[in-house]
Amino acid sequence: MKFRRVALGWALVASAGVAHAQPAAVFAVPDELRLRRQDVQLARSAGQPLGAEGAIVTVDAFRGETVAFQVALVAGDAPIGAATLAISPFGDGSAPRAESFREHTVAVSRRSHNDQRPGESLGWTPGARPDDSAMLGDVPDALIPIAVDATPIDPPPVAPPNTVALFWVDLVVPDATPAALYTATARVVADGATVARFLVRARVAPTPLPFRATSVFVYYEPPRLAARIGDAAEVERQLWRLLHAHQIDAIASLADATEAERLADAFDGTLFTAARGYDGPGAGLPPAVAAIGAYGALKGPTPPALDRAAAIAALLHPHVPDLFVYAIDEQCDNPRAADWVAALKARPDIQGVAVGQTCARPASRQAADIAILSPDAFGFDSGRDAAASGKRAWIYNGALPATGTLLLDADPRGLTANGWIAAAAAIPRWFYWESTFWDDDNRGGRGPVDPFVTAESFHNADGDTALGDGLLLYPGRQTGRFAAHSLGVAGVLPSLRLKALRRGIEDAGLIALAMRDQPKETARIVAAAIPRVLDEAPGESRPSWSGFAEARTQLRRLVVRDAAMTPAEVQAAFRDLRLRRNPGAPRAPAHRLPIAPLSMVVAVVLAGLLVARSRRR
Repeated sequence: MKFRRVALGWALVASAGVAHAQPAAVFAVPDELRLRRQDVQLARSAGQPLGAEGAIVTVDAFRGETVAFQVALVAGDAPIGAATLAISPFGDGSAPRAESFREHTVAVSRRSHNDQRPGESLGWTPGARPDDSAMLGDVPDALIPIAVDATPIDPPPVAPPNTVALFWVDLVVPDATPAALYTATARVVADGATVARFLVRARVAPTPLPFRATSVFVYYEPPRLAARIGDAAEVERQLWRLLHAHQIDAIASLADATEAERLADAFDGTLFTAARGYDGPGAGLPPAVAAIGAYGALKGPTPPALDRAAAIAALLHPHVPDLFVYAIDEQCDNPRAADWVAALKARPDIQGVAVGQTCARPASRQAADIAILSPDAFGFDSGRDAAASGKRAWIYNGALPATGTLLLDADPRGLTANGWIAAAAAIPRWFYWESTFWDDDNRGGRGPVDPFVTAESFHNADGDTALGDGLLLYPGRQTGRFAAHSLGVAGVLPSLRLKALRRGIEDAGLIALAMRDQPKETARIVAAAIPRVLDEAPGESRPSWSGFAEARTQLRRLVVRDAAMTPAEVQAAFRDLRLRRNPGAPRAPAHRLPIAPLSMVVAVVLAGLLVARSRRR
């Protein structure tokens, strides 16, 4: 993304006809820079002024890509009571379109931590902990569509004196958009007065961006949707469409065939068509992966459980390429995965269904067909080592400094980094444990929270407190005790962290395109952008990435062919990239998240319990 610099000009906000010494100002801000309400000077220094005549925001995109930027409205000496952003159409249905949101902030006064080890959390080692100075304050995350009345959660003023109010803008480029330069007009209105008028230009290149270049899937729980929002059937479908538009697959428990039948239109891809109200990338494509009995919902492989698995597989097999029984969660010594592997081998009527489990041990030491490894256990050689033992290795969640983290009190650029990491290490799939965790109902949890108000949304019996963990989606409507903060939307709303995940997935697509045309230079750019990740990252170091805007621009310049890439070609490009990352170089010791002290426990038991305190339900 490139912002055209213009002469600084700040428009005055009309307030009883009095001009204030410090007027309001409007800036375009890159999407990967998260601004808190108090980050006035950062908005001014990092943003492009939009108050002067002739200001232009220019973005570059491939077909099928969504690019984003932010608009920061900085209040002067007077508060801004109400404000809005309006962007005209770019053209007809094949042209890019703008989707605008208000950024809602939540107060962060205490960090994610563990009671016994305050510097540690589920999202980082103590040495990788982000500084308080960058994380405390009013932090934005929930995104409210511009047409929705936000006053139930954001009463006036939208910007007290000398603070920032933010808008998020997605520019969605349909797959069929012709390559051209597209222009729209935009204006920011504050308290009835236009304070900025500018152009938005989208330069669309002819090359199609691969959809879902790297596979990400997240869990959600339908009972949460029903209890908090209501209209469960339609809300659930809206959730699937929203995640699909962000190139992410949803997974539910799928404990019996009725659940699979309920979601049949999602699994055959018809939910993601114009006929069903979907207007986004990957139209008509089914999910890439589905879990049968997520989080061990089927328990052991009894004859009834096997019959249920067979019925689910029969419904999904014609459409979803990768099915697995999610045998057990974070219990490496539990024999259930081995029992499922043996039971499925004895059932020739259940074809093409693997067995997976979350566990920190190497794949070669697991009975499961798919070892879903924690970030501290996944290394650049994990996939190769798994293949040598006839297995597969995936990754789940994330922790600094090896990968980015889901937690709210960390830089969301880490979630973008995960897309780069997945491409660089040729990671087949990345699983995030939850997306609608509004109820804090783990063992040791403290009960339902209003996510628009309460940042501490997760607690467990091991003394962990986490901010925003498992919470990528916000309830558009709230019933019951939180009804006063309901926005009246029968669906879920996105977050900045969801947008950061999408940007990383799209960046993986850019990496694949660039690898096809200029692999040596692409490998150099990727290595410079993420110099030390996974098992290359010393456990107590800071994250090695800082930002991706310039690297992204460099990758775009390397793409010269207009032809689309097939999924097989994308994966081949990632394998090539993985091999080019100097596999013979010595690695730093894989970092490990500290574990609660257990007296007189031998090292082998510690290894088996590595993730036992993480997010067990």
